[in-house]
Amino acid sequence: MENNKIINFHLYRYHLLPIDNKNKQLQLFSVEETLTYEQIKQRKNEFFDYVLKSICNVKENTHPLKLEHNEETYFIFKIAQKKTRNITKNFQKSSIIDEPYVYIIINNNSEIQKIAISENIEAFSNPIVVRNILKKTFNRDLQKYGLNIEIEQLFDSQEFWNIVEKENQKGITFIDFKYVKPNMANIASSLPDVFRQFSENTNSHESQISIKAAENGILENIDRNNHNIVGLAEYISKGGGNIRVKAKGIKKYFNTEEHPVIFEAKEIEIEGAATDIFQFYKTIVK
Repeated sequence: MENNKIINFHLYRYHLLPIDNKNKQLQLFSVEETLTYEQIKQRKNEFFDYVLKSICNVKENTHPLKLEHNEETYFIFKIAQKKTRNITKNFQKSSIIDEPYVYIIINNNSEIQKIAISENIEAFSNPIVVRNILKKTFNRDLQKYGLNIEIEQLFDSQEFWNIVEKENQKGITFIDFKYVKPNMANIASSLPDVFRQFSENTNSHESQISIKAAENGILENIDRNNHNIVGLAEYISKGGGNIRVKAKGIKKYFNTEEHPVIFEAKEIEIEGAATDIFQFYKTIVK
């Protein structure tokens, strides 16, 4: 039956980060306030809440965005891709505007900060395209609050270790860790202090650590006994970045973006009035 169709949601973590360490004069509720770096950090989810509520219904040329429902810290959006389709009717050829869409579910709880994006190949080639559109849209509106958003895909850290254990048999020659400056205490604790402090000290929102073996050599101590590797892998898997791995004699890079965390839902469970199925939406980004 058609209503048994499975729709996959890809899960992302977002980080709301002050653009710099300077005090900011912000226009809040028609009143100008000067906020410190720490005050902006403390109110980041409050400001993002304003941004999300202000979107409502954006009819842009190519990507219309509509707020379907908002309750507590949860937001349900639809985003469409405008396309021109050629059809034939009554033996006459004509063009129509089609707007296939995907769902976006956001939990703006400061201890969760998750986004779920559904798959729909008719609308977007993959959810990463939607992620990039959202990042551009949100950053445009967050700038006035002195904030920037980074959105990173969740993956299972075990997938990284599966790759390592498999490729260690050939010998690993290169690993690239990309991690985002943490702003959530409940996941930041897994990131080794040296990397966290370095990002904080330099105000780097996105940092990259690449380790490469000598020519004809391989990397050593890439295992669960290396606490720096374990910490980076654990933090990044929770939505703090991406990891690429290359083994000796293999041209292809193994990429954790190829192993996203996915929530499966039946079409019948998510179609309909958002107010009626709100509780189910909450389970996707809990």
